[in-house]
Amino acid sequence: MIGAGYAEPRLRALFPFPSHGPLTFHRTTEFPWSNDLPFIVGDVQACTVYAPLHASRRVLGESLTPRETAALVVAHLPDDCGSAFEGPWPPPGNPH
Repeated sequence: MIGAGYAEPRLRALFPFPSHGPLTFHRTTEFPWSNDLPFIVGDVQACTVYAPLHASRRVLGESLTPRETAALVVAHLPDDCGSAFEGPWPPPGNPH
């Protein structure tokens, strides 16, 4: 999954955080994390993409390959999602 995410330039610019099951992506490099981007649960055989944590765990796609999963996450990134920045969430001057 990490390799498929790294192959996508927009995901490569974010801070990946693999945990006990999910692979999340964040706009920040320090806790508290942004938690406002889609995330992935699964393995190389089948993955599920979920909407951001604050969006009630809505499934965006399931039974996907790692490549399909990465593409789906990119398709659901907010337009203003750029590279991760050093520091905690929310970014300075941005009340997200």
